[in-house]
Amino acid sequence: MADVETAPSQWERVGGAPAVRAVLDRFYVDLLAEPQLAAYFEGRSVDNIKPHLAEVLKVVLGGPGAKELDVAAYLTGAHADLGITAEDYGRTGEVLVGALAAFEVEDDIVATIGAALEAVAPYVISAAA
Repeated sequence: MADVETAPSQWERVGGAPAVRAVLDRFYVDLLAEPQLAAYFEGRSVDNIKPHLAEVLKVVLGGPGAKELDVAAYLTGAHADLGITAEDYGRTGEVLVGALAAFEVEDDIVATIGAALEAVAPYVISAAA
């Protein structure tokens, strides 16, 4: 019987946990450089937030051992008290895409993350502009 090779997951193609950590480090530096977006993080430790976003990306990109997440409940609970507007959510997505581009992440992976951002927007946005 022949060995069947499977295509690497997007998680593997992006470089796994080390690459995701590097992208998230860049993402949060860029995000906190924007005063309007940085305000959402006042009194919060970004170092405590990064592992949560890394886990979500692990699920989105098909990483090994990804937790089963009720994404709606997870994101609603994490963002409910922040009053995030659609405009700020969109800008946050742009900053993330910029960080992905800085690391030359392949277009199909960026598209997967973009689709996930769009799908979860209702669970994060909680304020009118």
